Amino acid sequence: MKGEKDRVIIKMSDLNNLKESTKKKKELEDKMKKMEEELSLLKDKYIRTLADFDNYKKRMEKEKQDIFKYGTENLVLQLLPFDDIFEAVLKQMDNNPAPDTIHKGVEMLKREFTRFLEGIGVKKIDTKGTLFNPELHEAAEIVETEEYKEGEVIEEIRSGYSFHNRVIRPALVKVAKKPVCKTSTGNENSRSS
Repeated sequence: MKGEKDRVIIKMSDLNNLKESTKKKKELEDKMKKMEEELSLLKDKYIRTLADFDNYKKRMEKEKQDIFKYGTENLVLQLLPFDDIFEAVLKQMDNNPAPDTIHKGVEMLKREFTRFLEGIGVKKIDTKGTLFNPELHEAAEIVETEEYKEGEVIEEIRSGYSFHNRVIRPALVKVAKKPVCKTSTGNENSRSS
């Protein structure tokens, strides 16, 4: 009888519940393991993405520095002929200090510099004989005259320039205005008497 007391009776329903619980536990453990693996993969992907982004930032910073550092190289190369012309003019002045030589040298410089400016997109604003345009011109003086049309630019004081079709400095000009006709009134005649 002593053996009968130690005996445990398990109901079939309890056994089924235990199996069910064990099965659910196993499923949950499998799900957790999968989630841990996915989490590990996501962490790895995140770390790689951060490293890639950091490398990208460093690469962009270096490219920006290179552009800043070497971006003016083309400009410098285009300016070198002016140095050559200056040297040639100075040599000619040493050998022949005639004003004609100096004049030719300055003309050469002007032609080369104009070509350089046009090459980088700078253009001189046309003024002579055009009508005043406040987007392109700045009036320095209004001149009363019969020789020109009202609002016509008659003289350029300082050249204006556009850079890729955008005005960077308006031309300073003198603009024509028709003279005001003064008519005499009765009051003026009475004062002069």
